[in-house]
Amino acid sequence: MPCTKCEEGKYKWGKTGECEYDSKEACESANSKYSKTQPTPLGKKTYEEYEKELKEFNLSKVERVELQTIKDIKDFAGQAEFNARESIDLFNDAQKKASSNYKTGIKFAEKGLKMVETFKKAVKELGVDIPKEVNQLESSLKRSEKTLNDYWKNVWN
Repeated sequence: MPCTKCEEGKYKWGKTGECEYDSKEACESANSKYSKTQPTPLGKKTYEEYEKELKEFNLSKVERVELQTIKDIKDFAGQAEFNARESIDLFNDAQKKASSNYKTGIKFAEKGLKMVETFKKAVKELGVDIPKEVNQLESSLKRSEKTLNDYWKNVWN
């Protein structure tokens, strides 16, 4: 702590000392034991020891840590739960719709194939050639039936 000049021309040690010294040299001489060995607030180390430790401390190792509030964590947990429920509901809705479409598609394919079979039988009895279009429709119905069954077996079961 340095000696400071008071208003009346005398000197004091530090900010709280009394204005009792006639010169700066007298002030520093009287307080020389404090200038280099000033104790830390805890009184266990000298000022020099404390200053040396402070210089040796590597500030580059200091890392900033951000703590989350419980409210932030609750918000994220709530959003995660909401999205999980929503995803399950959407998946279940999609599965119900897909199941309904699968069953309807299979019914149409099976009924269409039965109609093709009946039509071909009637055409043969009449001795007429089967139109190409009927064979194309039969192929389309078989493809649809196979696609529906394969997809249902691989995805939904």
